[in-house]
Amino acid sequence: MGDVSLNRCYYHCRTCGRGHVFWDRTLGLSQHRLTPAASQIVALAGAKTSFAEASQTELRKLAGLRLSESTVERVTEDAGQRLAQLLEDKQTLGNDEVWPWQRDAQGRTCAYVSLDATGVRQQGPKGSLAEGRMAYVGMIYNPSSPHDPRKLPWRQTRYLAGFYGLPQLGLQLRRQAAQVGWDEAQQQIALTDGGSGLEEFLQVNFPRAVRILDFWHAKEHLTEFSLAWCPDDEPRRKRWLDEQCHRLKHEGGAAVLEQLESLNVGNRSAAVQEAHRVHTQYFRNHVSRMDYPRYLAQGWQIGSGPVESACKTVVGARLKGSGMRWGEEGSDAVCHLRALHLSQPGQWEAFWRDHPN
Repeated sequence: MGDVSLNRCYYHCRTCGRGHVFWDRTLGLSQHRLTPAASQIVALAGAKTSFAEASQTELRKLAGLRLSESTVERVTEDAGQRLAQLLEDKQTLGNDEVWPWQRDAQGRTCAYVSLDATGVRQQGPKGSLAEGRMAYVGMIYNPSSPHDPRKLPWRQTRYLAGFYGLPQLGLQLRRQAAQVGWDEAQQQIALTDGGSGLEEFLQVNFPRAVRILDFWHAKEHLTEFSLAWCPDDEPRRKRWLDEQCHRLKHEGGAAVLEQLESLNVGNRSAAVQEAHRVHTQYFRNHVSRMDYPRYLAQGWQIGSGPVESACKTVVGARLKGSGMRWGEEGSDAVCHLRALHLSQPGQWEAFWRDHPN
């Protein structure tokens, strides 16, 4: 069709000294002179791959758009910041619906929540050095279960990601949970790796949930202690570790804590005594969330693998490439945008539904 010219009226306000093109606002044209459809494509490309790759390859081949790297960056980050503001303003996207929650061994519907954090490298003005930031990744999800023969809809997960404070994240994650019928589930389950502040976060925001410590993190502590306890006898170390891991899974954390407390470390080195103190205290702190035999008997998950995978998929795959350094606002915006894109189908579309095209 060739070039299409659009004539529209321009107004200037003598009071505020600013110009306005109201037809642009009606059409949804951005400040970068892109239609809503083009803005969506650019933001999607910028959220999935580097801004340079999106500019030079993805957009040209997939949509015939020729935009500079800086334009792709600005459009993507603007969309992420707009999304962050919508969430901060207590808005939700899409329709309210009750998910068909999976059923456990007792036939009860189960809803899951999990939370973790991952580091993002930062840079200051003009590429100066800056400390990294920790991005939180929270998720409400509905995993498949061997006790439930139904074929659940694909990707029933809601992600949130960004440089949140825990109170702020708690409010937003609760809204996501409410929108998919969290309170309708007969059993609520929270899985974390026991990181700092996460137990209190779950207690405040999801008080009805059974809180479970990730089994593999508990096992890591046993592995670390076994290296100090049997440093020069690998067969003995492995036998001890296998026994304790079996006990942890089939008898629970209390049984392992009892074994650790029964060890006589008085005649061992200071390093062994310190390792024993640290790891025994870890089990004391978390033993109430280590009743793995009961969890498994109920058909509940005992690993926080989904949220650890989310940290890699939502944040790491885009923001932690080789040599990448980010500004704080830009990386926070991209975290929000990727979390939305990878969430339950329909969330991304709802965000861009303000205009007809």
